[in-house]
Amino acid sequence: MTAPAVLATGLCLQAAGRPIVDAVSFSVAAGEIFGIVGADGAGKSALLRLLTGQQRPSAGTLALFGRPAGDPQVRERLAYMPQVFGQYPDLSVRENLRFYAALHGLRGAAASAMVADLTARAGLRGFEQRRAGQLSGGMMQKLALACALVTRPRAIFLDEPTTGVDPVSRRAFWQLLEGVRAEGVAIVCATANMEEAERCDRIAMMRRGRFRHIGTALELIASVRSHLYLAAGAQGRALVPLLRARPEVELAFPVGRQARVWLPAGAAIAALQAAIPDVQFTPLAPGLHDVALRDLALQQEGGDA
Repeated sequence: MTAPAVLATGLCLQAAGRPIVDAVSFSVAAGEIFGIVGADGAGKSALLRLLTGQQRPSAGTLALFGRPAGDPQVRERLAYMPQVFGQYPDLSVRENLRFYAALHGLRGAAASAMVADLTARAGLRGFEQRRAGQLSGGMMQKLALACALVTRPRAIFLDEPTTGVDPVSRRAFWQLLEGVRAEGVAIVCATANMEEAERCDRIAMMRRGRFRHIGTALELIASVRSHLYLAAGAQGRALVPLLRARPEVELAFPVGRQARVWLPAGAAIAALQAAIPDVQFTPLAPGLHDVALRDLALQQEGGDA
């Protein structure tokens, strides 16, 4: 049996006596895109630092491709793309790629072939002479990924790779990732973007350093036992505080002049309708965005459902 690309068991990281990553366990197979979703401060970036060897865990074990995480042979098979653009803005696209190729021992014809291949794959052909600092946000991210691919990694770790990137560029970036995944590369992506999360094979919902749920998008949606309704009434946005004051309501969010309302399993919508008779409640099928927003609200309120 082939060893997973990533196998984490009980990973912990503490800072100032406080858990940042708390007993996280999961695995990622070759050719799988694994998403980590959570609010700012949930522990996503800290976990990626553990996975890429930038920090040592306080407890737990981590194996990459069946070998200890600190093995030098393992590190050569990893690539990491941080939130901050890490390439040289004064160098051109070609110069950045050749620089990274030289760092990894590629020169001459081998480096030229690598640069030509990655330029084409990343959709950067025609921009080879443009300085990195003059690229659009989407092009910058493509260059960053191309530089990460210089080593022909077998696992890539991405920290919110398309923050601030327009939807068209984000879609192009993920098409590039799909091509990388098709080559058997394992991809771990921390993101707060639900459109990106839905592209992942499996997703972990991270809250306060812990993985609360792991599964496909459909499995995560199905794991929520509460029921979602759209509430509409003449009160407009004033409807939200009325709903939040009701004991039947788990959470209520404004959506324009309407509201989305979560009721816990077993709560009777009839009681809420009787309490606020001039409001129309329509049941909704929640999406991943609804589930993530609910999880974030529960984190802020200290809930644990």
